[in-house]
Amino acid sequence: GADPQAPSQLLRCRALLAGPDTADELYLSALDRHDDTVGDFERARTELLYGKWLRRRRRLREARTRLEEARLGFERCGAPLWAQQAAAELRAGGAAPNPAPAASSGAGDLARLTPQQLRIARYVAAGATNREVALSLSVSTRTVDYHLRNVFATLGLRSRVELVRLVEQEEKTGARL
Repeated sequence: GADPQAPSQLLRCRALLAGPDTADELYLSALDRHDDTVGDFERARTELLYGKWLRRRRRLREARTRLEEARLGFERCGAPLWAQQAAAELRAGGAAPNPAPAASSGAGDLARLTPQQLRIARYVAAGATNREVALSLSVSTRTVDYHLRNVFATLGLRSRVELVRLVEQEEKTGARL
């Protein structure tokens, strides 16, 4: 009884361990319990986990709603890394990324990439060829080429050298990598 969030956290944990037939109900019960307490962060964590669960079951519309709620909750709490994780899940579920500033060319540019684009950008910045990236990620070289073209277009880059510089710059500033 000391922690008012404990009942909702317990339901969330049970949902994580439950089978598909009962997990949905447990997540919803946890969210109902969050309504009885204050604390956007724990509610956002539950929304994030539920959104991930829904996305993996191809219930994309419901997942987007939950993930957007999680992102907003994390932003209200001042938890930018958690908000970025929710945004990445949204992009993985097919939601359009948040609009980025038009001519950004500074720290945070890599945050505009999808999770797959970010993985490929990291490999390429480390010096891997498209074929090596494809082998590492178990995809075709055409898939790597497609994502790499989108990385260049999204970031406004023209060469691998520019990509390496951008990745190194963001590593130094501690931006999302």
